[in-house]
Amino acid sequence: MITIIILIILSTVTINAVLGDNGLIEQAKTTKNITEKSIEDEAEKLNRLSQEFANIMSEDETVDIPKFPTPPGGSLTEEEVPIPSGFYYVGGTKNDGVVISDSSADENRGAEHDKITGMEGNQFVWVPVENPSDYFIEETVKLNGVETTTNVYSKLTMRDGDSYTSGKPGNINSVREPDVLSSYDTDSQYYQSVLGYGSTKEMADSFVEEYEIMYESIKKYKGFYIGRYELTGTVESPTVKVGKVLTASGSQARNWYGLKKACTEIIKNNTNVKSTMIYGVEWDMTIEWLKNTKFAEEPEKVDEDSSSWGNYNNSSEDAAIEGAGKPQNTGYSEAWSTNHIYDLAGNYFEYTQEGYDTIYRVYCGRILW
Repeated sequence: MITIIILIILSTVTINAVLGDNGLIEQAKTTKNITEKSIEDEAEKLNRLSQEFANIMSEDETVDIPKFPTPPGGSLTEEEVPIPSGFYYVGGTKNDGVVISDSSADENRGAEHDKITGMEGNQFVWVPVENPSDYFIEETVKLNGVETTTNVYSKLTMRDGDSYTSGKPGNINSVREPDVLSSYDTDSQYYQSVLGYGSTKEMADSFVEEYEIMYESIKKYKGFYIGRYELTGTVESPTVKVGKVLTASGSQARNWYGLKKACTEIIKNNTNVKSTMIYGVEWDMTIEWLKNTKFAEEPEKVDEDSSSWGNYNNSSEDAAIEGAGKPQNTGYSEAWSTNHIYDLAGNYFEYTQEGYDTIYRVYCGRILW
């Protein structure tokens, strides 16, 4: 009886623990209900968040979010070409050349040849650069003959027939930039009298600073502006307008140093932009742009023979006009232009900041970035 009673008591306790108001089964039911309610609540929250996200995405589709940054105080064209503060859209497209001017009188005048003689400002054309990494190498190297180093340098394009190679700054046996020419850049009549530096080292530091700013600008905005015309005006007041070309001969700029200085004086009183002589790497990027646009079907007219669109002794096709074979004012003929840039081919040689050996700067200046 004791055993049975104990069993009954134990059974009662067990049954009550399982089936009573606070039993395990009731607790399990309660826990199940709470769990199901929690799952429902979480599902509702997720649905609500999903709907909110969908609404945000739907709203974003109606918002014009630019792919490229807007210059400080400037604007973007419909094709997202940056217009710097203090400049105005003249005409053209990203494919055939967006033209800007630093004179409001030229705004929306149009980029055609019959309009250029009436324009008042310095004019520049946008060169898009989709992949800047194709043209630059990020590596710290020392310049020739000085303690100055640069963190980036040009990956210059070599073409068929070139007798030299592209190399790093400091390697005088190759073309390179930025770098110092030990035969001339060490002469005070150039670095001091013309450019105003106290030493070759000071000049080299300035070269590197300018180059690295140019590089960062191209990376940020995916392009740069090149002068629409060969350099005009005077050494004291250089311009990028239709007119007589400013050369490195006679009583004008005298040499590469004079032209380099003149290029930096084109844009004044505008802290948003900086004008410089064109770099060899920028020349290469311009050439590639032409080959991908105007001359996509005939790249040999850029790389091999540009006589059909330039001023040469043997100008051909549309370029064979009266006056061909002789130096002319830049902007002389639309036949000598491409993508709204004049005299890239022929007329006058153009210097770059590309160095070779210890005494040469490579010909090919005008540039705005």
